[in-house]
Amino acid sequence: MKNKIVIYLFFSIFGILYSYSQSKVLTQNYEINIENDAVHQYMMDVIYAPHDLSVIDNYRKDLQYRGDWPKPVVINLPQINTDSLFIICYDDETLKDSMTFHVSTENKTAQLYNFIPNRTYRYQIKDDNDVLQQGKIETKGQLRMIKVCNTVNNVRDIGGWNTIDNKQIRYGKIFRGSDLNGTHIATEEGINVLRELGVGAELDLRAWYNAGNNTSAFGFSSNFSSEEVARYFYSSNSGQLPSHMSNYTWQSKWRQEFQFIINNLREGRCIYEHCVQGKDRTGFLSFLLEGLLGVPYTELVKDYELTFFIYGTNIKSTKDTIDKVFDYIDTMDGETLRDKFNTYFINKIRVEQSDIDYFRDNMLEAIKPEDAAIRNTESATDDNFTNSIYDLNGRRILEIRKSGIYLKKDNNGRVYKVLLH
Repeated sequence: MKNKIVIYLFFSIFGILYSYSQSKVLTQNYEINIENDAVHQYMMDVIYAPHDLSVIDNYRKDLQYRGDWPKPVVINLPQINTDSLFIICYDDETLKDSMTFHVSTENKTAQLYNFIPNRTYRYQIKDDNDVLQQGKIETKGQLRMIKVCNTVNNVRDIGGWNTIDNKQIRYGKIFRGSDLNGTHIATEEGINVLRELGVGAELDLRAWYNAGNNTSAFGFSSNFSSEEVARYFYSSNSGQLPSHMSNYTWQSKWRQEFQFIINNLREGRCIYEHCVQGKDRTGFLSFLLEGLLGVPYTELVKDYELTFFIYGTNIKSTKDTIDKVFDYIDTMDGETLRDKFNTYFINKIRVEQSDIDYFRDNMLEAIKPEDAAIRNTESATDDNFTNSIYDLNGRRILEIRKSGIYLKKDNNGRVYKVLLH
């Protein structure tokens, strides 16, 4: 009986001390849209119809910062007599997507990058095993740009884009960007950033004349047997011109690249795809993949154009190139743009429908109502809207046949998304 009393008192005292120690931990919460200001405005404002002139110069001309980086989450640090602290973050709902930051205490704040938009993260600031501060980080936005290191450009997650069937591309499956061991040399810390984001395979789209020694920046192997999936694939160039769309050689390249992506997704690996700048060859492949997933025209163009936020104002957007590709895809059989991409992949790139179905199942998820990236949305039932309603591909709607998201132009020519029901 005496032993039970001693044990009871021990745990009671321990509980009181633990509760007291936790009550002394500082709690601070943060909320931020992680799209940088110029990109955020571009994402909100721009709705393209086929063959519209590019307007991206209006958004990048006054940039005073790296246009290809996200906005950081700025955390106030506790005042403590130590050189550095660790900040541990993880998704509050799934307890996944954890990130650890080792930050200097030289400044009173720490800048944290590479969160997933529209998530609630829990964080703890630790000195060894002691928790000094904790709280939640609410991230807003849609586009997930990635800061790797100062020497690497134009890295972003292809996740976050909505599709015509009200789904969204999953974050953390495929990343795109510049090379890491050629024109751009990633630091060891930069490579570790991508590893921590989950990159487990590298798809190298560079040509022989700019690929250097054709080796993986991550140290992945390209040797594999029939039982093993390669983690690195050097495709020795990839299509980047409208004329390549109808060329057998380039179609074969895209087939190999798509199969590499499918193989690694089946193995549970996410992929980093790149050429040199992450602009043309990478832009074309991303355009094809996103079109196959059902991303509408205007969003396909915006993802292609986002690359130009890293370049100077003397570099003009090549939206007209993508419009020529769109014109070609538009000749394919199919009721919707996604159907036309499906036809192209089956008849021209010559992949199996089962692989396409797997790709969609693996890459897409339903949009949570609170996460829906519908910007400037109005709700309407009035049929009088039909004289100014367009579908997500920029085509005028003459008759509303079903509820859904449409585009509406006001008297000033500004475009809004409208939810009709």
